[in-house]
Amino acid sequence: MRKLILLTGALALMIYADAQAPAAKANYQLASRFSPKKLDKMVFSTSVDAHWLKNSTRFWYSYETPNGKNWYIVDPAKAEKRLLFDNAKMASQLTSIVKDPMDAQHLTIDSLRFVKDENWIQFQVTSSQDSVIKDTAAKKGTPPKTEKKKYYFEYNINSGQLVQLGDFRRPMRTPRWASVSPDQQTIVFARNFNLYWMDRANYEKALKNEDDSTIVEHAITKDGVEYFSYSNQSAYSGTGENNVEKEKNKNKRKPCFAFWSPD
Repeated sequence: MRKLILLTGALALMIYADAQAPAAKANYQLASRFSPKKLDKMVFSTSVDAHWLKNSTRFWYSYETPNGKNWYIVDPAKAEKRLLFDNAKMASQLTSIVKDPMDAQHLTIDSLRFVKDENWIQFQVTSSQDSVIKDTAAKKGTPPKTEKKKYYFEYNINSGQLVQLGDFRRPMRTPRWASVSPDQQTIVFARNFNLYWMDRANYEKALKNEDDSTIVEHAITKDGVEYFSYSNQSAYSGTGENNVEKEKNKNKRKPCFAFWSPD
């Protein structure tokens, strides 16, 4: 009986102590350290995104570690992998042209693609200098718009020759919603959970103005619904789209699950 009383008393003290303890507060500051944006700064490349060349079996990819980013060219048929360029030498050449200090670990190369005979690469570098955007002539009392100056280059991966492209206009990027056929004549996309296609002429209209009312589209499916959709919604807007944005963007073109055969 005495043991039962002692046990009951101990339980009562534990319940009392727990009741008196202050409620734990949510540590939002600690949780924010592991948000996706902050993790991106701590976690580097974890996989290889292969970019296959059109005229050979080779592909290129970039890979980033705490020591910086490197670009590689791979030839599976020969079981060969090598750097596209020497980072230190490239940094020295770009610094002399762009006038922004660069080093092998911090190369600000963007929009890299293979051109010509696929022994040349083309890329751009954004400098810290401001330049006036063309066709934004100032109205009375309004200064013209500016943007960070961009430099365009071509580089021969065999000879190491670097060429600055003076009067260069970068080709329009393929919109994220467009899945373009190998012959460039058919474009597939999703809208309102269903599949659609358009021809090249209408696609070129969309590149200039996505809301052009003269664009002709053709429905491929009609049975797509939310959560059972033909669109790759995650690739388009991710998980950060709230209900207001979702309603606003519901009729826009979106990426779809599409794979093209070379034939």
